[in-house]
Amino acid sequence: MTITDKLRDSKAFYVAAGAGDLAVEKLREVPDRLNKLQEKTDPKDIGGAAVAYVTHVGTRAVEVYDGLAERGKRIVSRVDRQKATQELEESAKATVRRARTAAGSAKSTVRSAAKATGDASKKVGT
Repeated sequence: MTITDKLRDSKAFYVAAGAGDLAVEKLREVPDRLNKLQEKTDPKDIGGAAVAYVTHVGTRAVEVYDGLAERGKRIVSRVDRQKATQELEESAKATVRRARTAAGSAKSTVRSAAKATGDASKKVGT
């Protein structure tokens, strides 16, 4: 079983992906919610407290979002440095090289076969 297969079979991987997706979904809703809250809030009735709260929540949301992005960046960087990841990348590069070589050989074989077929048909036709 390859590393990729193991990762796909990991429930934790799907939990992380789902949590990330949910976080992005909820964070995308924040600006609209803040705008609606600001529209509903009359600073004259409540004073500046509601506006200050809305501003604080918006600022905090940006801080959390940036923190999650930084955390994700560190995780991806750590995974990139792992030996298994580097081995997988090298294996993928080697596979691509072998595939290109095989494709080149196949093209050469097809050309040779086509030439041989043409030469044979000329001899048979003579």
